[in-house]
Amino acid sequence: MPSVKKFLLVKQQRLTNDVFQMDLQAAAPLVGYLPGRFVMVAIPNGLQQLRRPLAIAAVDEAAGKLSLIYRVVGQGTAQLAALTTGEQLSILGALGNGFATQKLVSGDRVLLVGGGTGLPPLMYLARFLAQKGCSVTTMVGFRTQTQIFGTQVFAAAGKLQLATDDGSAGIQGNVGTLLAAFNATDCQQVFACGPLGLLKAVQQRFAKQTMPVELSLESRMGCGMGACAGCMVSVGGGTLNQHICQEGPIFSAAEVQL
Repeated sequence: MPSVKKFLLVKQQRLTNDVFQMDLQAAAPLVGYLPGRFVMVAIPNGLQQLRRPLAIAAVDEAAGKLSLIYRVVGQGTAQLAALTTGEQLSILGALGNGFATQKLVSGDRVLLVGGGTGLPPLMYLARFLAQKGCSVTTMVGFRTQTQIFGTQVFAAAGKLQLATDDGSAGIQGNVGTLLAAFNATDCQQVFACGPLGLLKAVQQRFAKQTMPVELSLESRMGCGMGACAGCMVSVGGGTLNQHICQEGPIFSAAEVQL
């Protein structure tokens, strides 16, 4: 069973106008904080009853260090952004299934595709795969240059391809433009996280390919442990409903119904 742990906020950083990164420190080493998993963060003042699901952007398990990246979209995340160094946070996790990376070996060619607040789990994954010796290509899309964050991580892990809707950075267009030009020959696995339109584009682009394609789904969550049934998705041709928080958030593109 996942446990609740206390973390100390050691750094709060604004990455863009509405995207923030929290660097946290636990009192003991962390276990099971794998790429693609997430945590449920309690809002410290107690006025917001539900925890907020946040993807793991980076972790040093042995040192007990955890980084979370989030966008301010409402009162709860605005209260998180107002926290200062030295505050304590109650965090449930790690939760979810995580990306299936076990079969990948050094030299394997992998593709990461993301946009918006779908980037944090891919940032962690990019570092993880680079350490395994994989050849990592990452495609990311933003509306405009001022919304860009995390690209230095992807560039350090391998090859970065960037698109913006207005052409203010990278190529003008969206991730679909980059996907159309991608040569899937010898690509061993594809991972994607981001808005629904992006996930659908990835699902359609690789529908006839044989390599595993994994999609990380985002959803509102009440509990993060499958009890409230507030984050259901259909799989297996629509014959089965599963929890994004428990059976996911990672699903096979060949099975999930978007």
